[in-house]
Amino acid sequence: MRLSDEQLRRYDEDGFLAIEHLIDDDTVAELREAYGEVLNRRVETAAGQMLGGRIRVIVWPAAAHAAFAHNRALAVLRELADQVLGEASPTFDMLIYKPPGDPEITPWHQDIAYSTQPFAPAGSDIPSWTTQFWVALDDVDEENGCMHFLPGYHREPLREHHVIAGDPGEASRLLELADPYGQVDLQRAVTVPLPAGGATMHSYGTPHFAGPNRSADRPRRAYIVNFANPNRPPILGSS
Repeated sequence: MRLSDEQLRRYDEDGFLAIEHLIDDDTVAELREAYGEVLNRRVETAAGQMLGGRIRVIVWPAAAHAAFAHNRALAVLRELADQVLGEASPTFDMLIYKPPGDPEITPWHQDIAYSTQPFAPAGSDIPSWTTQFWVALDDVDEENGCMHFLPGYHREPLREHHVIAGDPGEASRLLELADPYGQVDLQRAVTVPLPAGGATMHSYGTPHFAGPNRSADRPRRAYIVNFANPNRPPILGSS
C-alpha cells in the first residue's frame, strides 16, 4: 500500500489521515484472536495496566504474542511510515480496550506530552520524525468510541497538559490538555468513524480524543503502533 500525493499533502497539513481499508478480514480475525488471548491473559504479559486507573491497555503486545510481532498490518504500516518519515522503525505498540458500556473517555491530548514525566513542558517543539497508527479491529463510530482529531495544531508548539488521573510519576498516568476549551478550537474537531481493518495515522502533536463506548454489545478494540525515523534526534527526554 502507498499513500497518494493528495493523502500525503493532507497528512502534512492536517496532522492526521484516515485510511478506510488497511488490512483484510483475515488479518483482522487473526489480530482479534490474538487480542483476546492477550487481554484474557491466556498468554503471559507483564504489561497490562489501567491508564489513569480507568482505561484498559496492554503495552508491548508484540513481546507477549507472536501475532503482534509479525502480521500483515505491521508490514503495511511500516510501508506507510516510510513514506511519511523517510525511514521508519516501530518504537512502541499498545492495545487499548473499551468494552461495551465503558463510560471512560480518552481526553483531549497530544502524544508528545507523554514523552517526559509527568508531562512535557508547554511550548516544546513537535517532532516531525514520529507518527502513530491506530488500527480499528471493530467497526468504530461515535457510539463506541471512535477517534476525533483537531487539524493543524501539529504545526504549533505543544500546548500545556496536566495529569487528570493516576500517579504523575507512573507511565500509566492519564494526561489531558490543561484547558481544552480555551487552548484549542473544539469546533474544528473531525470525527473519524472506521470499518474494522481501517486505521488512522497522526502526528505526535495532533490533539485527539476518543469517547466512551456507549454501545450495549460492541467492543472497541484498538491496535496502536508508533514509528520513528532512527536517523533523527531523540524525542524530548527519551533515550
